Amino acid sequence: MDEFEEIYRSFQPDVFRFLMRLSGCDQHTAEELTQETFYQAFLSFGKFRGECCMRTWLFQIAKNVYGKYVRKEMRQRGIAEEQEEPVAQPPGDALEQSELLGILRGLIAELDEPARSVMQYRLYSESSYADIAGILQIRPNTAAVIYNRTVAKLRSIMKERYGYEI
Repeated sequence: MDEFEEIYRSFQPDVFRFLMRLSGCDQHTAEELTQETFYQAFLSFGKFRGECCMRTWLFQIAKNVYGKYVRKEMRQRGIAEEQEEPVAQPPGDALEQSELLGILRGLIAELDEPARSVMQYRLYSESSYADIAGILQIRPNTAAVIYNRTVAKLRSIMKERYGYEI
């Protein structure tokens, strides 16, 4: 139990930041999903084989927890369409920045695998190519090539569709 407490203290901030980025900076959701991630990790701790670093393993669990959450939310919204309260929009540049990030997050979510996972791990958790390669069972150079090609593709899409240059 003490070993897992140390793991929690060491990696909770990283997992929380990763889930904040995945959830579009929804702090409440990121907090809940962080707790669920560590709960699932605790349950699976005996199965950790050490084939990747602990941080990488926790990010994989977090990504799976987030995916499950998204699927559940989509089912619930399909069953009961809720009327959402209007959200106060940030002024000027902040609105444009927020809009840009939302578009980019959506484009990343639409990517095919492994490009989507490479982008999510690289951008949202700032994982190294070696860590990404370990998770996806590809070579680090392959992860770097996928990332660079996908960035170029996203830049092109953003410019063509939305007139943004990133």
